Amino acid sequence: MAAPKQTVWALEPHTAAKHAILARYLSAWLPILSQGGFPKLAYIDAFSGPGSYSGGEDGSPVIALKAMLDHKASIRAQCYFDFVERVPDRAVALRSAVEETQNLLGKPSNAHIEVHQSTFEEAYAKIGPRLKAAGTIPTFAFIDPFGWTGLPFSIVEELLRRPSTEVFINFMFEEINRFLDHPEQIGNFDKLFGCSDWRTCAQKSGLDRNKCVRDLYARKLGESASYVRYFEMRNKANATDYFLFFATNSLLGLKKMKEAMWKVDQGGAFSFSDATDPNQMTIFANEPNFGQLKKQILDNFRGAQASVGQIEEFVLTKTAFRETHFKRQILVNGEGQDFEVIKSKPDRRKGTYPDGTILRFFG
Repeated sequence: MAAPKQTVWALEPHTAAKHAILARYLSAWLPILSQGGFPKLAYIDAFSGPGSYSGGEDGSPVIALKAMLDHKASIRAQCYFDFVERVPDRAVALRSAVEETQNLLGKPSNAHIEVHQSTFEEAYAKIGPRLKAAGTIPTFAFIDPFGWTGLPFSIVEELLRRPSTEVFINFMFEEINRFLDHPEQIGNFDKLFGCSDWRTCAQKSGLDRNKCVRDLYARKLGESASYVRYFEMRNKANATDYFLFFATNSLLGLKKMKEAMWKVDQGGAFSFSDATDPNQMTIFANEPNFGQLKKQILDNFRGAQASVGQIEEFVLTKTAFRETHFKRQILVNGEGQDFEVIKSKPDRRKGTYPDGTILRFFG
C-alpha cells in the first residue's frame, strides 16, 4: 500500500488482520506481565497514524489502550504508552483519539501516554534513555511503516538487547523490492538492514530475491533475539506484499503470538503464510494442515528418542504450527505406527502423553 496523502484513510483488509493479531497479543501480554510482578510496562507504537480510520475503526494506538481497558482490574503495573506520528495533522488527530480513549478508560492513574509528533528516530532519542533508566521494563514495540525509511536497524537491535523486550515489525517487502537496486537508496537500505549484505540480494530476482531479503532480515533479528518468526502476507495475485516479523527472547511470548496468528479471521482478501519449510507453504486457516505437521515431526525425529517437551519445543520454535497442534492428531494417531512410548507414568492411558513421556520414533 502506498503512503496515503490524506489525514485519515480507509482501513484495508490486510491492516485489519494485522491489527487483530496485535489486539489478541496485547490482551495476553499486558495481564501476564503485570500479574508476573513487573511494576512497569512499556508499549511503543512507531508510525502510529491518526488513531482511527475513515470508517471509525480503531488504529493501533487505540487498540493498545483498549487492551488495557479489557484487563484494567488486573493490570496494576504502571503502563507507559509512546505513540509516534511524524505528520502534523495526523498527530493532531491521534491526540484527539487518545484523549477520547482515555475518557473511555476512566483516565486510570497507571496509564502514562505521550504522543510524539516527530520521526521514530527523534522520538526514540527520548524513549530509549527513559527505558534504560527504568531498568528491567518489559517492552513491546509495534513498528508499522509505509515504506523502508525512518526504521534504522540500530534501534531495533538496541530494543531487542534490553531484557524482556519484543518487536513486531511490518516489513514492507513489495516497496523494498521495487527500490532495492535504486542507487539513491543505498544509504537508506544500509540503515534498514544494519549492514550492506542486502546488496547481494539486489543482484537476484524473483523468488530468490524474496528469500534472500527475508532471510537476511530474520538473521539480523536473530543476532539479538532467541526466537524470530516471520509471517508472509500475500495478496490476491498470490504475490508477497509484506512480512510480519516477530522477535522475542521469551518462549511464552512466541507461544502467545502464534496463538494470536492462528485465531485471526483473514477475511479472504489476504492470507497468511509461513515459509519455515522452503519446500512447503503453510496457510493459516481455521483447521491446521496436520499432514504437513506430521511430516515435519517425523523428518526431524525419525529414528530418535524425544520427550514430549522436546517435540513441543520443536513445533513451537521450528514450525509454523502451535504447540497444541501436535498432540491433537499427530501423537494420538501415530502411536504404534510412527513411534512407541518407552517411558511414561505407570497409569498412562494410550493416546495420552503427560509431561515426562519419552517416545522412540521408528526409522
